[in-house]
Amino acid sequence: MASVSTVLLQRSSSRSREYLRLHRTAGCTVALHLDRLLCWWSNGGGGGRFGARAAHGMAGSGERNNGGLPAGGDAAMAPGVVTGGVEDAYGEDRATQDQPVTPWSVCIASGHSLLRDPRHNKGLSFTEKERDAHYLLGLLPPAVLSQDLQEKRLLQNVRQFQVPLQRYMALMDLQERNERLFFKLLIDNVEELLPVVYTPTVGEACQKYGSIFRRPQGLYISLKEKGRILEVLRNWPEKSVQVIVVTDGERILGLGDLGCQGMGIPVGKLALYTALGGVRPSACLPITIDVGTNNEDLLKDEFYIGLKQRRATGQEYSELLDEFMAAVRQNYGQKVLVQFEDFANHNAFTLLEKYRANHLVFNDDIQGTAAVVLAGLIAALKTIGGTLADQTFLFFGAGEAGTGIAELVALEISRQAKVSVEDARKKIWLVDSKGLIVTSREETLQPFKKRYAHEHEPVKDLLGAVKAIRPNALIGSAGVGQSFTKEVIQAMSSINERPVILALSNPTSQSECTAEQAYTWSQGRAVFGSGSPFDPVKYNDKLFVPAQANNAYIFPGFGLGVVISGAVRVSDDMVLAAAEGLAEQVTPEHIDKGLIYPPFSIIRKISANIAACVAGKAYDLGLASQLPRPKDLVKYAESCMYSPVYRSYR
Repeated sequence: MASVSTVLLQRSSSRSREYLRLHRTAGCTVALHLDRLLCWWSNGGGGGRFGARAAHGMAGSGERNNGGLPAGGDAAMAPGVVTGGVEDAYGEDRATQDQPVTPWSVCIASGHSLLRDPRHNKGLSFTEKERDAHYLLGLLPPAVLSQDLQEKRLLQNVRQFQVPLQRYMALMDLQERNERLFFKLLIDNVEELLPVVYTPTVGEACQKYGSIFRRPQGLYISLKEKGRILEVLRNWPEKSVQVIVVTDGERILGLGDLGCQGMGIPVGKLALYTALGGVRPSACLPITIDVGTNNEDLLKDEFYIGLKQRRATGQEYSELLDEFMAAVRQNYGQKVLVQFEDFANHNAFTLLEKYRANHLVFNDDIQGTAAVVLAGLIAALKTIGGTLADQTFLFFGAGEAGTGIAELVALEISRQAKVSVEDARKKIWLVDSKGLIVTSREETLQPFKKRYAHEHEPVKDLLGAVKAIRPNALIGSAGVGQSFTKEVIQAMSSINERPVILALSNPTSQSECTAEQAYTWSQGRAVFGSGSPFDPVKYNDKLFVPAQANNAYIFPGFGLGVVISGAVRVSDDMVLAAAEGLAEQVTPEHIDKGLIYPPFSIIRKISANIAACVAGKAYDLGLASQLPRPKDLVKYAESCMYSPVYRSYR
């Protein structure tokens, strides 16, 4: 049976307002009583889930005292009874401390509830007319501030914090109380705040997530919910979800197994989907799948928020993921993009290959990283000359990031040079923890490494591999800090006039080298890019601006392109299109400054162009379902992007 509030709100606005007024009139609980009476009656009178206590709480409207006791009643309550000094509209004061109560709430965003609704709250930006219409008079100071002035004040407050984690917490608090102001602040100050809401600060936030946890920002699916995952998904209030970022927390950045505390990664990624790519916040769903953790420190931590057990593996893990993917498809349809994030290598490749044929899936660590690095390599050709097929590439790190980049580079070489992918792979060499990957090691190699095992004598260390292979580009993704030593970079510089050095590992402490080291040890000749941000470097009176090979260049625009085209699958050609779209945004002016990526200050424009490239490729491949195809995909992408500017309320 529909509640009284639902019925009245479907009628005239005057009746709706009168109903709200009843809710807010001191001492008058007629509307609440009616609502509760209907709920109680529809649940079978005293035999429903509200029981006799609920009926008792609704009885009578005469004088009451001492927490809702009828006048003249026995004020001596039994031990343990909670009492209050105002009318007991909800019957809570009648309950004992160990008796459940019903969490009633008003379902209209107005008055105090409006100020606590992050999606609609405008704080001091509510106009006087809005304050009067929505019962906000007296709930706010009299001043009315513009959104720009609010943004200016908050930016000053954030800058006062010297510790990055404090800035992170301040921004997360803002997101939880005023969503539009959070995204406007982030969009307008993206270069300054990106390192705060995402890498490198998000890594520290995940490590300390149990201590700084305040309120849930996504869905937690654990082994306890096995068999009920669809039910869990239906608990999420938003029904039109278009992008899901999911992690199991086993390999968070370069920090290892953080278990359930890895939730900071999906939350941060989806904040960037909105701020940089323009995907609506309500369409984004962060999810952590908790299968336990092998991190001994977390298992002993009394504040750890996840399951305190060893990680599930094998069939138990596989069945949980199968149920999750099936539930996502059943609840949201086949056009919701599921982005796998920070899964361990042995699961990341398996999950991507397992689901990509029948689900709309994307792995940012494999495909996103590959696309942004490929874009940087294509842009670097404008400095070093030649084509991709003319270069030799050496990767330090043969995990999901390294092999993912290598495979996309090989695919691009095969397309450009019109050779097989197998022949293209011959231009690419990998070094893992045991040295250069060569054919004599094939029996002990994982399947995704075997395709890059070439004929060569074994080489045990990176420096020896550089001297033996003589690469034009050195790409690090091993998460081993300071592995690009002075000797390694000097060797690269002796081989190349303009050596390409990409130190991609995150966070900063795991970076293979710093920007200053790369420019100094190469005597200012390196074409440098990194995964973490570095300050500009002055060498021999010349200022070098390090390029950050941040996945945030790719995945927001990629996701937007998938959404606006209604793509039903992700193909490698769509990932290549994203990389090429990013490289096209690098101008000669950027190259003159040593940049191989465009500045983040124009990231929304970059994302719109990448989205257009991705959507265009989806239409070309027959994978798009949003018909007809827009004539101008760039303008269409821009028109679909979320705006954080406040809306006016009736």
